Amino acid sequence: MKKLLLLLCICLLATACQQSKNQIIIEGSLQNAGHEKIILAIITPEGLSRVDSTTLRDGKFRFVIKARTEAEQQQASSPMMYQLILSPDNTLTTLAQGGDHIILNANAEKLIRNYQISGGEEAELVRQLDSALNSFVEAADQLFIYYQANIFNDSIKNEIEQQYNPLVQKHKEFLTDFIEHHPDKMASLIAFYQNYNRRYFFDEMEDFDLLNNITNSLQKKYPDNPYILQMKQHVEMLDFRMKKTSTI
Repeated sequence: MKKLLLLLCICLLATACQQSKNQIIIEGSLQNAGHEKIILAIITPEGLSRVDSTTLRDGKFRFVIKARTEAEQQQASSPMMYQLILSPDNTLTTLAQGGDHIILNANAEKLIRNYQISGGEEAELVRQLDSALNSFVEAADQLFIYYQANIFNDSIKNEIEQQYNPLVQKHKEFLTDFIEHHPDKMASLIAFYQNYNRRYFFDEMEDFDLLNNITNSLQKKYPDNPYILQMKQHVEMLDFRMKKTSTI
């Protein structure tokens, strides 16, 4: 009888683990929130697709994403990008996969500023990237304000440029170090394409080897992930163009 009960417990535990791998929970608490509607969307290679929405209650929300079909289970087996949306210009993008229980604490006035997140390794890595970018943006914006106030002063403009370029280089070095320490994390792909005012810190051609290494590492780990399948095609196209250019 004891053996039968033990076997039953093991079976129930295995079933619960399997269910958790096919489920993602994203919940959070937002300061300075009213009764706004918050939307959860998934970012796929085809674009942004709404998953669910709810009205904040005392600043709190909770989304449960269950993978029921085989296709949904396949999608949940590797990290996917999810976006929380309060308004078109107030969003937060993170990474989550089956089994993650994401807990977010943020300010409703600006979700991406100084938020805290736990419950998913990739989500925590994305937070590190956002935090570093926020620091860069704050410093860059201060230089831009100074520039605007002295737009006709060439000596000041040169001084600002001398401060801005090292700022860019320092952040690029941070991103490079991040990628080197997390070569098989989806967050490294986000790091490569991080940008400020549509200026990217990495160039696909000049930094092709780095992009290729990220893609190959992720392909080994997540061969069926839709982002990686698309990136592999993109990298192959870049490689073809570079080789073609070099022969001209």
